[in-house]
Formats: sequence, structure tokens, C-alpha cells
Amino acid sequence: MDRWLCAFLSGFALSFCFSSHLLIWQWLAGALLIAVCGYLAMRKVPLMGVTLLILCGIGWGSGNAYFAQNWVLDQALAGTPLTVRVEITRLPHLAEGFWRIEGRLLSLADEQLPTTPGIRLNWYDPPEVTGQRIPQAGELWSFNVRLRHPQGPRNEGGFLYHRYLLANGIRTLGSVQQGAYAGGEPTVRQQLFNRLLKQLGSLPQGGVLTALLMGERQRLSDSQWFVFQRTGLAHLIAISGLHLSLVAGAAIILLNYPNRLFARRRSRRDRINNVIWCWWGALLLACGYAWLAGFGTATLRALSMFAVLFLHKKFAFYTPPARVLLRAVLVVILIEPMAPLQPGFWLSVTAVAAILLMNWRWRPLAGHFRALRMLWRLELMLTLALSPLTLIWFGGLPLMAPVTNLVLVPVFSLWILPLALIGLAILLLGGDSLASGIWWLAGLPLNTSWPVLAWLAEQPWQWLGIETTPPLALLMAGLLALLWPWNWRYRAVALSASLVLAGVIFQLRHNDSQMYLHVLDVEQGSALVVERQGRALLIDTGASWPQGGDMAERVVLPFLRYRRLQPELAFISHADLDHRGGAATIKSHYSRVRWFGSGEGFSCSAGQTGNWRGVHWQVLHPRREGNNRGNNNSCVLLLRYGQLRILVPGDIERRAEYDLLARLAPVRAEVLVLAHHGSNSSSGDYFLRAVGPSVAIASRGRNNPYRLVHPSVRERLDRLSIPLLDTAIGGQVSLISDGRRWQVWQPLAATTAAWFDADTDSASTGN
Repeated sequence: MDRWLCAFLSGFALSFCFSSHLLIWQWLAGALLIAVCGYLAMRKVPLMGVTLLILCGIGWGSGNAYFAQNWVLDQALAGTPLTVRVEITRLPHLAEGFWRIEGRLLSLADEQLPTTPGIRLNWYDPPEVTGQRIPQAGELWSFNVRLRHPQGPRNEGGFLYHRYLLANGIRTLGSVQQGAYAGGEPTVRQQLFNRLLKQLGSLPQGGVLTALLMGERQRLSDSQWFVFQRTGLAHLIAISGLHLSLVAGAAIILLNYPNRLFARRRSRRDRINNVIWCWWGALLLACGYAWLAGFGTATLRALSMFAVLFLHKKFAFYTPPARVLLRAVLVVILIEPMAPLQPGFWLSVTAVAAILLMNWRWRPLAGHFRALRMLWRLELMLTLALSPLTLIWFGGLPLMAPVTNLVLVPVFSLWILPLALIGLAILLLGGDSLASGIWWLAGLPLNTSWPVLAWLAEQPWQWLGIETTPPLALLMAGLLALLWPWNWRYRAVALSASLVLAGVIFQLRHNDSQMYLHVLDVEQGSALVVERQGRALLIDTGASWPQGGDMAERVVLPFLRYRRLQPELAFISHADLDHRGGAATIKSHYSRVRWFGSGEGFSCSAGQTGNWRGVHWQVLHPRREGNNRGNNNSCVLLLRYGQLRILVPGDIERRAEYDLLARLAPVRAEVLVLAHHGSNSSSGDYFLRAVGPSVAIASRGRNNPYRLVHPSVRERLDRLSIPLLDTAIGGQVSLISDGRRWQVWQPLAATTAAWFDADTDSASTGN
């Protein structure tokens, strides 16, 4: 049976490697193959059963991929004012000045939809809640919105928002101008959440207790989340296997207690034997807790594992723990096929697999402080096993995580979580005041230890950023060599080989003769990174927003860390916020960078030249010194590396293009970054002919309101046979050159990646 499960899961995993979901003829061919393999398997032809299950896994994965992407917002409706009717299915995120609402789209432009795709709406500056009805899960609301396609920036090292949306069934995004209640009542979970907020709102750790009880982290402040993440304790406030195991274990003990109390003789206990009923009760309580948590992926995986364990207990099947994990994974992907697109799925499965590996191959400890030493070994094992995933998704690894977990996991397990659940039970029975007192008591250990945790989170020595680690493949090989239970001699040889290889790679990287240019996907803005020998030259830093945050924090910094780059030089081509919005963030993290342009450092004016690690840079425009205010005063840069020339013209318009040509500026280049994001006010026919690029690159937003790249610019590029690469279609654009030959590609485009990175139809039409 487990061989068949492995075959099915292998086929399911293979379906995530396809560049698109299956077409109709491919479905028909697959169905025919499945029928043939099924017939041959019935005739007991060798390997036909395994082949059949592989094809079934492919069908399950690709079929769900088709239905997940089946509904696409009509291009004609994107960005236009519309009236939509939404059933709110998730607890809204209600913050000051901003509401986020998720639900099912029932009607669009007063037309009922045949399907109900997921929708996420952002409501900026919502009405005052006093005297107004606020959106609640379970209600129907009518909104005046502007919709856009479910896309986000695509860059190496960054958060891939489009995958998150796809995994959560969200097929369109929107901004709310106005909303009105249209019917329905809040769900039971929403009503319970409202009661919790009233009781926990005044407690210092109310946000933590809300996360523990209902899986909602919206009440956690940014500083609290920073502390939990930087100390390796974030998993304690995400309801997962640890929490469900504690609830189920406590339920079994409590439900079995009357049997031990009233049936003291073993013969009588065996005659009554209510163990199965205890497990039924524990499963029921675990389901209730998972419902409170909203059936998140980690919660669903833990619940599936407990259910599989219960079924094996019920029918007296003995199965090794690794096979239980395999069957639990099968249940998860049957219930939630898009779970592999979520980091929580891989984190939870990897954690359980690491625990199973430790228990399988490492002998239990003996002697003094046995339990404490085994807990320490477990925490160390989990930290090491999860380190590659932690580096990928969180950008770093807290070195003190084993210590903080050793101290606080027992505190959360034996004090905070039990008291929080007891307080919830008392609240449901009507004891609001008593529940508040118990919750205050539950948060007391965290209040006491918080100053130490906050201090530890701020210490740079205990945070190992991804930029300081070896390549992830080499790191995983080293961890495997360290954790695999073989003879210490082989382990020493493997670790030594990994360290030597890391040194060789480091040396080769710093003597690399290649130059890389990365045009980052920062939506409607500009940010370029020139990479050489582990160092970086920056051109623009993306936009910032009035509500807080900027593209440097969201995109540029994660990219620099992922590529392990140290910036040394930076240019801001234009004073508008879509070019310089992230400059302050970059300065706060890299204080030794030399800045040019837009008042951020030295001026940027024609005649300036320099050589940065073999890359010659020259400023062609403007002729007057200033702060590069106004499109036609943008800083125009020409980069030369060997025979390769790259022109970065900022936001100049036709007047500045005329000026450059009139002065016979050396604008000839093989690569052109389109001026002003592809606006029709730039990239005139005469200018494009003078530059003569082999490829043009547009940096723009998928859902930009200006409809860039302008159709006239596209027409001029087509007429001159200049291919266009677009960050709005495929994300980040990268170029590599040795000074003579060069190659350009998009690492996260669906043409070179998988179906879940496919762009919507809107992006391909130039929205």
C-alpha cells in the first residue's frame, strides 16, 4: 500500500513541475493511459499498478491546477469602478486606517457568477466604526471597487505573493471605495473572536493569546512579531502539531481518568476499556481546536496525522511512524491540493520527518537530566533540519533558537496554552471576569521574559543572515552529513569536503569575471542591481507608500541577501518616490554606500564618470547640477562592461531625448531600459534608432493605472524588431555577460518555471 502511496505522491509532485496545466487532448490521452494501465494492473502485469498510481497523482495535481486557475478577471473590467457582491468567509483584518477583507465573489457588475472565486479587498481610510457596521465573517456586503489581477513582485529571495494567493484560492484583488451591508449574520467563529478581543484587548500579551487560541495573528504588533521571529519562537504562536498534540493528549488523559478512578482493578478496567472512546473524544476536541484555528495548513496536517493514528488504533493496525506521516501527507493534499505552495506545509512535514529520523536512528539518552538532555537534542535537531527552509523563507537563522525553545517550549506547553484554553472554556460558560484573570496569569511568564527576548532579538550576533551562509545546496549537503547516523569517520570526511567546497566556491565567486544586471520587479517603479564579485551597484530603490513600508524593504534587501551582495555604489535617477522611495531603508542597512543623484548624496550631472570593479559608468544627462527633479532632469546612465553597453535613461521624455541626440551623446547600447516605464512621452522612434538596442526592458507594475507599456511604444519596438522583456510579465529580468557575449532571461517566468508562476491573461496583454 505504501508503495502505491509513494507512486501517487510522486505523480502529484511531478504535476508541479509542468509549465502549464494539461490541455484537453492531454487529458484524453492521460485518461486512455490510465484505463490501459488499470487493465494491465488487473492482469498483474509488473509495475502497471505503480504506473497507474503515478498517472493518477499527475491527474490529481494537474486537475486541481486547472480549476485553481480556471477563473480569470476580464481585462476590460480591471481597473474600472465596479459594484461587487461578496460573502466574507475569513475573519477581516481591521487595523487603524486599513481593512483587509477576504471572501467569495458572488456577483460582478450586477451579474451573478457561475463560480465563486476568492477575492481579497483592501479598504484604505475606511469609515469610522462608531455607529457604522463593520464587515464580519459570514456576512454579505456590496462594495464599490477597482479590481486587479492576483499578482505581486517576482524576485529571487522575495516573498512570492502570487503563489500565496493561488494557494489560498484568491483569484482577484481590489481596492474598496465604498461598502454597504447586504445581509447575513456573523459566523460563530467571528462572534467568538469578537468576544476574545473585548477581553484580551487590554492585556500586554493579548495578541499572543489570540494567536494561540484562534490562529489569528492580526493583533500582534510588528515589534512582537519581530521578537518571535528573531528568537526562533514564531512556531509557538502558529497552531500546529505541538498545540494539537497537547490538546489531544490532555483530552485522552482527562477522559480516561474516570476509568482509572472507578475501576481500580485491572480486570474491571479491561472489561470496561474506554480507550477507544477517549480517542474519539480527543479527535473531536482536536477538530474543535483546528476549527478555532481556521484549519490552517499546519493545523490540517497535524489533525490528519492524529486522525490517521486514531484509525490505526481503532482497527489495530501497526504502522511505523514514517508511514503514518506519508499517509497524513496524502490526506492533506487530498483535502488541500495547493498546500505544497505554502511554506507551512514544508516546515511542518520537515519538522516531523526530522523527529522521526532522530527517534529512528539515535538511541534514547540515559543518566542524569535525561529528559532535559533529550529536549535539548530535539531542539538542536529541529533547528539544524529546518535551517535551509528558514533561510529561504525568513532570510536568516536565529542562532539562539535552541536555547530559547529549550526554555519557552515547556512554558508554552505546560502553562500558557493550557491556561489560555481553560480561560476560553470559562468564557464560553459566561465567566468573563474569571477568564480575564486566567489569561492575565497565562501571559505572566511571557511578560516576565519579554525584556530579555526583546534584547536578544536586537543582537546582530545571534541572527545568521542568508547573506553570510554558504549556498543552500552545499548547506543541505553539510547538514545531511552531520545528521545522518553513520560512522564518525565518514561524517568527518563529508563535513570536511563540504567546508573545502564552500571555500572554493567563495574564492571563485570573488574572482568571477562575469557581470550581472538585475532589473527587479518593484511594480510601478524602478530598481536595478549591477552585480560583480559579491558586490553591488544600485540604480534606484523602488517606491514607498504613505501607509508605511517601501520596495527596498520588500524586494531590494531580500534580493541583496539572497544573492549575498554588499552594495558599494548607488544612483537615484529621479526624485520621484517610485525611484527613491527605498533610499532611506538602504542607508539604514548599508551605511558605507556612496550615493549620487536626487539629493541623496553627490549630484548626478553630465560629465561624471567612474569605474566600479571593471564596470565603467558615465552620466550623460542632465547638463545642470540639481536634485534631478522633473522627468527631463533624470540622471541618464551609460554602463559599459567590455563590449556590452547598457543605457538607463530614468524618466526622461522626448525633450531630453532630443537634447541627448543634439549633443551627440554616446547613447548607442545593446540593452535599453525603457524610459519612464514605457510611457508614450518617451522612447521616440528617432531615439530608439539612435540607441539601436538588441533588447529593451520595461520596469512597470502589472496593475498600473497608466496602461503602460503604451501601445504606441510597443508598436515602435515591433517595427524596429526590438524584443521587449517586461517585469510585469515574468518578474525580475537578469542579464549575464563576460564583456563580449551576454544572455538575458527571467528566472521566475512561467516559460522557464512551473504553471503556478504563470501570468494572468491581463499581464500578457499589457495592463
